[in-house]
Amino acid sequence: MTVHTMALHAVDDLSDAYRATRAFLFPIEWGRWLRLALLSVFVAGTSGGGAPSGNVQMPFNGGTTPGQTPGGDLTMDQLGALLSQHLGVIALVALVGLLVLLVVQWLAATFEFAFLESLRTDEVRVRRYVSAFQGLGTRLFAFRLVFGLLTLLIVGTVLLLTLGPILAGVAPGGPLLVLLLVMPVLLVFGILGSIVYVFTTAFVAPIMLLENRGVISAWKRFWGVFKAAWKDFLVYLLVGLFLMIGIGIVVGIAMAVIGIAVALPVVAVLIAAGPLWAGLLAIPFAIVGIVAWALVQVPVQTYLRYWALLVLGDVEPELDLISEQRQAVRGETPS
Repeated sequence: MTVHTMALHAVDDLSDAYRATRAFLFPIEWGRWLRLALLSVFVAGTSGGGAPSGNVQMPFNGGTTPGQTPGGDLTMDQLGALLSQHLGVIALVALVGLLVLLVVQWLAATFEFAFLESLRTDEVRVRRYVSAFQGLGTRLFAFRLVFGLLTLLIVGTVLLLTLGPILAGVAPGGPLLVLLLVMPVLLVFGILGSIVYVFTTAFVAPIMLLENRGVISAWKRFWGVFKAAWKDFLVYLLVGLFLMIGIGIVVGIAMAVIGIAVALPVVAVLIAAGPLWAGLLAIPFAIVGIVAWALVQVPVQTYLRYWALLVLGDVEPELDLISEQRQAVRGETPS
């Protein structure tokens, strides 16, 4: 193993990643971009969510019906009875939601390898690559699942031991003091967990693809490289943090512009023709917005993957997944 540590490759490779991304994506072929958009949506991950902001209330708030509290709020007994009556439906919905989440996560893990193979071969073949790399995808999915569950278990246990006594009626002074003491530990644990996740995606997955290894075996391979060139990977993390902030701002502005462009026609129809027509128009416009968001992710994810692959290949040439692209963007002669 020959590890090169003469330069901070994480900085030097930023411009090379841009040139590789430009060569890979342009000139635009819409079929290719749409396939990349599908992959990018999954490898980029999803975010969102929300919380209800009010009480569960009955339709009539002005009076009181038998068994109902003044103001129309459901009592705890009524809420418990309602949940008991629909327990089967709730369990079914929860089960379906869990299965959908697992399928999405499996696709995200498998699409990682489809995306990497697309960058390596300069060909985007979703079905072919998913079929070829579903074994590697399943291994990566299992690792992420177990790692996530262990992280959740550890954090949940700490919070339960510290906040549980308060919920049970114990004076909050002692548990809160313990929580304050363990917060730095949880913070460090969260940072280390995030680093493991980032390195698994950026460096371990390419090693799995290149050398047909499992996750643990690929991590062992990467660990030897990391120990020999830890400064490069530390700089990668620091530069990546600022890079993601910058990308987040740019993507946020782009999506705000797209969102306004999509929303304006719907609002105009709402004012002119009413909610029914606006609702009908909102469906295709929402689809357009989702597709636009996916297309925005294409250059972002392509650039980030190329950057990580360039860093890995510069630090350890034996792990170079994109040697031809590296030579092309640097004007080197193939050896």
